[in-house]
Amino acid sequence: MLEPLNRHVLLEPIESEEAEEKSTILVPDDYSVPTSRHGLCKVLAVARDCDKFNDTDVNKTVLVNNSMIEEIKVEETVYYLMLENHAYGLFNEG
Repeated sequence: MLEPLNRHVLLEPIESEEAEEKSTILVPDDYSVPTSRHGLCKVLAVARDCDKFNDTDVNKTVLVNNSMIEEIKVEETVYYLMLENHAYGLFNEG
């Protein structure tokens, strides 16, 4: 697994049920459906120099600004990273 550095957080986007619904409208192949500005992600790992996240936040759900998430493809694996200050908040279990 990738170890994030420089205040980055490694994420796994949580797909909403709305995004999974299939459209019955025909659109051009190059058209992309607009996504919500905000979304939920699962925290997979945090950089050691993060001030706002730590190891206890791994596996928690975080509210993020989707436009601030970097999608990086390395060979066949896709990683999702964001700087820690682009998170809006964590959801605590319970």
